[in-house]
Amino acid sequence: MITSADVSEFPEPMDLMAAPLGDLEGIGPKRLASFRKELGMTDIGQLLRLLPKGYAEPGMVTSITCLPELEGTLVRVRGTVEKTWVRGFGRRAVVCVRMDDGESSCIIPWFNQPYLRNAFPLGRQLWVEGTVSLKQGVQLHSPKLIEESSFHESSPIPLYPDVESMSGKFLRRTILLALEKVIPIQDPIPESLREQVGVPSLEEALSKIHRPTKLEETQVGRRRLAWGEVLAREQRRLQSLGVMESASGMRLEERVWDRILERLPFELTKEQKGVLKKLRQDLESGQSMRRLLHGEVGSGKTAVAFALALAVAAEGKQVALLAPTEILARQHLNTFRNWLMGAELQVVGFFGDDDAKTRRKNRQHISSQPGGDARPVLAIGTHALFSDDVQFGNLGLVIFDEQHRFGVRQKAKLVSKGSQPHVLTMTATPIPRTLAWSHYGALEPCELRSRPGTGGEIFTEVHELSYWGKWAAEHFVRLQKGESTFVVAPHIDGANGLLELAKEIQQEWWPEIPVSIVHGRLSGEEIESRVAAFREGKTQVLLGTTVVEVGLDIPAIPWMAVLQAQRFGLASLHQLRGRLARGAEGDKGTCILFSEKGALPRLRQLEECQDGFTVANLDLAQRGPGAFSGTRQHGRNDFQIFRPEQDGDLVEALCTPEVRIWLQNKS
Repeated sequence: MITSADVSEFPEPMDLMAAPLGDLEGIGPKRLASFRKELGMTDIGQLLRLLPKGYAEPGMVTSITCLPELEGTLVRVRGTVEKTWVRGFGRRAVVCVRMDDGESSCIIPWFNQPYLRNAFPLGRQLWVEGTVSLKQGVQLHSPKLIEESSFHESSPIPLYPDVESMSGKFLRRTILLALEKVIPIQDPIPESLREQVGVPSLEEALSKIHRPTKLEETQVGRRRLAWGEVLAREQRRLQSLGVMESASGMRLEERVWDRILERLPFELTKEQKGVLKKLRQDLESGQSMRRLLHGEVGSGKTAVAFALALAVAAEGKQVALLAPTEILARQHLNTFRNWLMGAELQVVGFFGDDDAKTRRKNRQHISSQPGGDARPVLAIGTHALFSDDVQFGNLGLVIFDEQHRFGVRQKAKLVSKGSQPHVLTMTATPIPRTLAWSHYGALEPCELRSRPGTGGEIFTEVHELSYWGKWAAEHFVRLQKGESTFVVAPHIDGANGLLELAKEIQQEWWPEIPVSIVHGRLSGEEIESRVAAFREGKTQVLLGTTVVEVGLDIPAIPWMAVLQAQRFGLASLHQLRGRLARGAEGDKGTCILFSEKGALPRLRQLEECQDGFTVANLDLAQRGPGAFSGTRQHGRNDFQIFRPEQDGDLVEALCTPEVRIWLQNKS
């Protein structure tokens, strides 16, 4: 169903904008039902926010005499029907009309429209738009009859979608009728706030959209409606924050924080301490935290999340950490247990392949105890945490790692297992501020840009797929000397898939080199076993799908090869190469991307760009919001007019004092 923009930007002060469509001339009960069913509209305001699907520039007005000099040009001519005939038979018949303007004549063929054979009687005056063709005499192809009153029209013509029972032309006439009915329109957004972002009034914006004089002004009109959507979304976000009251603020003594940080085997960087300070303020505010933490691969998000989890546990509450893969979840489980060695705080894991005894024991750890109390515990797992039999007695914090890999309903289900728990969302894919706000409701996300404790620089090379064989042969020498390598394929089965590549590598390119193969169909224990073999040097090649992308932390691996790299976004490739040269032992890393020729210019940007935030913006500019996996999740991408890749300045304007004060007063 095609829908118009939400009229929820703000209730319009003018009653006419909210008036039912039935108030318009020519809209009876049958049409009303069609608007409701096919466009989701019931009132005039919704109709006026229906953007055209595009605009057509009118043809150049000229005479038939000039047509031989205008081949391929869209023109408008007028004349009188001199002759009509039909060429061919049946549905493929061509109705031909010779039109004369008193000085010259041209042929107008109407293809596949035999029903027009009687529509052009001799002497009928025609006003026609079409493209000049000189292949078989002077002809006008793709002809369109226009009205005499609009023959000299030079303004762009809005094009609306044809729906089941209503044509685009009918919608255009109805929209223009509606616009005349509601003028003048009082704008609910103050002039000073419109001037901040350079948009016109609502009345002027609607006129620019539906009856523009120049194509450029249609974008100006669209941005006014986008600004209304942005303000309305932010107002709803502020209102939701106002009701997310927690029982009380968590104010831990400094000595408790000191003991928490002593658990880490390293000192936090200044940047990590700054992020943790913000999170502490969230805990102390008396409101449920809803915070996005994003940053570079290897920037230390896990350490910050660990400290936050211990702070919540120190208040007697429980923590759930959800990871998208067993590799990452088990890695977190092992890391947290190592950092909490000797502590009383329990760290338990929930995985899909847990046996009944383990699952029952871990459920007892997180459930309410006799008397109603629940012991503090850190629960780390994958989708198993969503299971109905996993119930928390006192859930105080939910941490989503690489949250874009989970659906909105899934995340809501886990959060609902507590009473307004705090929520920390983490991702190693840096997200431009516009998307962070529009998709995650985070106007001021926390950022980690540096990579503490990492090794040397990571280099990227981009080559055509045909170079793979030569490189593999050269790399065989390095493998024989004991070096280790990641190899990544985009999928498991079929041509260019992981299994086919594994056979090729083991039989042709790198015989006798021990290889570990990992993919999503293996059990968690099997994946962990194969990754451990690679980590311990028992195998030299880890061949996998994008399970390698998220969270795999193996120190000092110097090489990575990505096959069919054109199938990946820049942000995903940046994540993949972040697996290289990790830890203090890392010297340098080299990531080789093998791609189809057409994608080479896009991928070669990674040869020069090392900053994840810059890479994310490149992905946004080239591929739009869909470049970020999961950003178009159900219930979140509900904008009709706001475009993150074009309207970033509107989000930035939300931070200005005048806008903040105005929104707070309305909330």
